[in-house]
Order: sequence, then C-alpha cells, then structure tokens
Amino acid sequence: MATAAPRMWTGGDWATGRPQPVEFPPYAGGTKGSFTNVDTATLALPPTIQLGDTVVSICASYSESDPTPRTRLAASNAVETEVDPLRSASSATLDPTKIRLKVSVFEWSAGKGQSVSWQVSSQPDTNAIIMNLTYRQADTSRLPATPIVDYKTAMDADRIALQAGTDHRSLYVAVALSRELTGVQWPAGFETPREEFGRFGDMQVHMMTATTVGAPASPGLLQLDATVPQLGVALITIPGRANPDGKGVWILGDQAASILGQTTYLE
Repeated sequence: MATAAPRMWTGGDWATGRPQPVEFPPYAGGTKGSFTNVDTATLALPPTIQLGDTVVSICASYSESDPTPRTRLAASNAVETEVDPLRSASSATLDPTKIRLKVSVFEWSAGKGQSVSWQVSSQPDTNAIIMNLTYRQADTSRLPATPIVDYKTAMDADRIALQAGTDHRSLYVAVALSRELTGVQWPAGFETPREEFGRFGDMQVHMMTATTVGAPASPGLLQLDATVPQLGVALITIPGRANPDGKGVWILGDQAASILGQTTYLE
C-alpha cells in the first residue's frame, strides 16, 4: 500500500508542500497603521497569512535617522530566543523633508510571529506609517537583497511618471508630503491600491501603494488631486516563476511596451 505524502498546516489549509511559484504572485492581504511619538512601532500581519507567503513590510518615518527593523523576542518552551524575521532591507531618503522610507521582505512561517516591529525615534516630531503587504506563490528563493529597485522624487508636483517595471509583479510605493492631498489615481492596469494618512509635524504624509505586472517601459503617470511640495516613489519587485515562453506580457493601453506585432504577439 502506498504511503500518503506528509501533510503540513499552512495556516489556511492542509498541504503536502509549499505553494508552487506563479509568474505574477497575487496579493493575499495587508494591514496598515499610523504611529506617533513611539520608540517602537508594531503592526500585525494580516490574519489571512499562510506558510510560504512573502511579506513586504514598509515603514515611512519622519526623523533624523532611518527606521530599523526590530529584533523580536520569541518564547519557546519558556526560553526566549532572538528572532529576526526580516531577510533583507533597503532604504531611501526624500530630501530635504527627512521623510525616510525603508522596506523589508521575508518569507513567512509560524516561527516569524504575527507582527512586524520597526524601531523609530520617540521625538515629538517623529511619526511613522507602516504597511504589511503579503503575496502568495512568490519565488521565495529569489527574494531580493535590496528590495527597492529604484527610487525617484519630484518637487511641487501633482503627477509623476512611474518607473519602468521589472519582471513579475511590480509594487509601487508613493510617499507625499502635503496639507491638501486627499487622493490619487493610478494608471490603468494597476491593482490592489492602498493608502494610509499620518501627521508629520504640520504636514500630512500620505503613503500609497499599488501593483501591476512587470513591463520594460513606464506604466504611466501617478496623478495626485493636489500639488505637493515633496513626492517620492519606490519600485519593488515581487519575484515569481520564470516566464516559460520567454515572451513579454501585453499591458492594455501601454503604447511603449505592448505594441502588437512588435513587442507583443497573440497566439
């Protein structure tokens, strides 16, 4: 009699192994929060998280120094051990506003805990916004050592041309400093837009995220409903399974990267 394959609990179901990567890992859930005058900002992971999910934790803060992922103390059999769930991190500073954006990416398992903490300054003018975004069926063996692929800024602007995407799923993170901004419009084809407001001094910081599939040209303009003194956009890649046919993906309306008969072919 054949022996049944061992099964493991993923957090949402029983499975015989980790989920197989797909070319464009789908969004699986997220959390967000704004924090003021704290030394450590802690944000829970989404309750839908499962074994093998990729977590993208994003922290935007206003302070003199970069936020840093905080090592967590985990209790196991009454013995505390140091656990650092963050595989990699990279940062960018939006000068001259002192807005600092840092991103960490890691593969989740039960031992990584149910939240992510960031060490931030407790000075009165220090605030932080955190988002924890999860993606399923990413190629976790190829998580980048520096998650921020590209970072660009604009001043006194109400729009910005987004960077050319990379392979697989492209996650764009925009941070704006403004007293008036209330919303944005992502280009056609973007999915799962999320936003969070916070207070940085007398200005309001707005963090906005959305994803699209990779493309070798700009996917279009991010349009704001107000002119902002400072705007920054970071590009992050969520790696997936290699494209089996080696051909690109047709993005409807992309006049640069999806030209039928030249860069895109129907089969």
